[in-house]
Amino acid sequence: MLGNSSSIMPIFAYFDKEYFEKENENLFSEAPKYLGHELMVPNLYDYHSLDWMGNAKVLKNTTQGIKLFSNICRHRQATILGGRGNSRNIVCNLHGWTYSDSGKLIGAPRFKEVPCKHLEATTLVSWKGLLFEPSRNILKDLNGLAWSEHLDFTNYNYYKTVCTEYDFNWKTFIEVYSEDYHVDIFHPGLGNFVDSNSLQWEFGDWHHVQMISIKSDLRQYGSDIYKKWHESVLSQYKDQLPKFGAIWMTYYPNIMVECYPHCIVISVAIPMGVEKTKVVTEFYYPDYILAFEPEFVEAEQNAYFETAKEDDEICYRMHEGRRALYVAGKNDMGVYQIPTEDGLRHFHQFLFNQLKKIKVA
Repeated sequence: MLGNSSSIMPIFAYFDKEYFEKENENLFSEAPKYLGHELMVPNLYDYHSLDWMGNAKVLKNTTQGIKLFSNICRHRQATILGGRGNSRNIVCNLHGWTYSDSGKLIGAPRFKEVPCKHLEATTLVSWKGLLFEPSRNILKDLNGLAWSEHLDFTNYNYYKTVCTEYDFNWKTFIEVYSEDYHVDIFHPGLGNFVDSNSLQWEFGDWHHVQMISIKSDLRQYGSDIYKKWHESVLSQYKDQLPKFGAIWMTYYPNIMVECYPHCIVISVAIPMGVEKTKVVTEFYYPDYILAFEPEFVEAEQNAYFETAKEDDEICYRMHEGRRALYVAGKNDMGVYQIPTEDGLRHFHQFLFNQLKKIKVA
């Protein structure tokens, strides 16, 4: 079944610098701003410096809850904390300036009076442990989300964060994530793990969710890497297969949450330039898996990044083709395949609805 192309983005939307600036100024000013998960700082006084932000910010578990702090000292503007750790106070070891867990400067060596220079602190909004800046009503946006019972971090732990930079427009990454038309054709591993014929969609004003079942009994595999992933899943579930193969959510415009058997992944596609995108990806696993089943984690990681590498190729080939059209002054809108590209169509319609308000689409 074909869908019309009335909401497909024009080619210039991926290359025009003025368009990109308007997206940043208007679309992203209203967008949800994800910072990390509570599991990054599970214990009181834990901290986690956000290296994808150049360590300019740090998550910290305080007596008033988890907060986002500026990680830049008010004395000589050095970054303070790095990596992860636990500390009651925030201490800059360059000159000994010390801030309380509320961000108040409480110590400045050799100053007769402690300067009134405190760290900026932001109280965050939590949804299923995902932490957001309070500028948007996250709970309203995601209220009643389909299949949200599977987005359960109970007894999960944070594993790691991976940052990847790409030379293409941020929308391209979200587009590939938002459609399943390519899965069976381009992903031999993933295409034999999930059953695209079982695809189900759910849509909201600011999101879409897709759920897809395990394919058959996992006895067939499309790559050696996925063979090990199939075996790892079967070893955990024994005679009872998982209830789903994958749940993929996109919280518009640029946040993605993926649920797999015994794994949850959170990603954000951050626009760095009209043809520059940084994708920050966090991985979470059940605590007993991390403690006792390293083979499972290795198998899942290898399968995930095999598919990710294939998606990267799709993105770059789309970017290359669109750039050729843009340079030639041409446009080609294409059509949607329904139902496998329903999520892509919904994402494009969201962009049109938002950008019409500011008269850029």
